[in-house]
Amino acid sequence: MQSDPGRTNRKEAIYQLLLLLCLLVMASFAFPRITWLGNLGYALIALLLTQLVMLRKHVLRLHDRMYQALGILALLTQLWWLLTPVHWRLSAIPLVVSWSLLVGWSVVRLVKRLASEQRVNTQVLMGAAAGYLLLGLTSGLVMSGVETIQPGSFEPVALPGADVVGNTSVLHFTPAFAQINYFAFICLTTLGFGDITPVHPLARMLAVSTGVVGQLYLAVVMGILIGRFSSELRKN
Repeated sequence: MQSDPGRTNRKEAIYQLLLLLCLLVMASFAFPRITWLGNLGYALIALLLTQLVMLRKHVLRLHDRMYQALGILALLTQLWWLLTPVHWRLSAIPLVVSWSLLVGWSVVRLVKRLASEQRVNTQVLMGAAAGYLLLGLTSGLVMSGVETIQPGSFEPVALPGADVVGNTSVLHFTPAFAQINYFAFICLTTLGFGDITPVHPLARMLAVSTGVVGQLYLAVVMGILIGRFSSELRKN
């Protein structure tokens, strides 16, 4: 029983740190001079979700080790994608697959953890907000990968052709991906301003999927939080 307060504090710290990292990535896309922080933020998010959370576990089961391995794989595929030349289009495929699996799995784990909380407090709300922002950021990363696989997937955002960039790495075009991340959040929140348009079929399905997943997340998490809050009121 003595370890319960410590375990609770660790959970709350994880919620806060995850939200802080998500806000860091979003801020990096808002200010072109610090866009490199966005890539660092993604890496730290992968490490937080899959490595730091497991430090306090005395016994790691098979699915925990698989989850950790997926986090390392996602981190390596991101680094590989950023350092490869833009015209290496297929280098983004491992990124798209690994990050989609990682964040999908992470959001399921986060929702289960939120559902196990006994009360609704500020830290729990931070965890719920962090999960929502994480969906938008990951959609932006996946869409950026798709843009390198199929240049011109999102108009008017378009990477220059290989004849222009030569062997320039993807990392050089990080500011351009800020526009795609903006579009990802437009899809997630279903605002639909129309200033950026998905052109290719894969880009369109990503836009639709982001909007659907965002609404499902809100419905599930709001149901959990409202249920916990109502339970607290009845007890009081």
